[in-house]
Amino acid sequence: MSTYGQQLFKAFGQIKKSSMTRLHKAGVGKLKPHEYFMLVTIKHRYQELALQSDKLGTTSPPGVKISEISRCSSISMPGVSQTISSLVKQGYVKRITTDSDRRLVYVNLTPKGKALETQISESSFQLYDEAADILGPEDTQTLICLLEKLAVTFDTIEEKQNENPERKTP
Repeated sequence: MSTYGQQLFKAFGQIKKSSMTRLHKAGVGKLKPHEYFMLVTIKHRYQELALQSDKLGTTSPPGVKISEISRCSSISMPGVSQTISSLVKQGYVKRITTDSDRRLVYVNLTPKGKALETQISESSFQLYDEAADILGPEDTQTLICLLEKLAVTFDTIEEKQNENPERKTP
């Protein structure tokens, strides 16, 4: 017997497989999927920090702290550091230290990293635009609403598990 949970899991697996095939053709094949998502995280978090600095009239930091990436991506510090090291070796990310505190390390995308992230992201957006055209506006809006509702549901489940740690889902 197949449960709704199993059906959802299977559907997301099919979507992942189909979209990853397209992304590999767009250049993500040069990276492991978690490395690409790290590039996206660095780009978006740095943009957020730059906007905050502009609003406050302060100088933008030269990049994003590894601890900040870990916090906003829910990836462990060692996991983030290992991925960053790989991206640095490939020339997609640079480490930046400041003269005021040499212990503080920021990371940011190199021009090569920005170009690859843009190339892959544009291909992703194109894929989703094509899917939305095929689904039509009504089904696309319904899907968006349902996915947003599912995200909130997952957050609610996580909050309940954090309140009652002995009821962890396997």
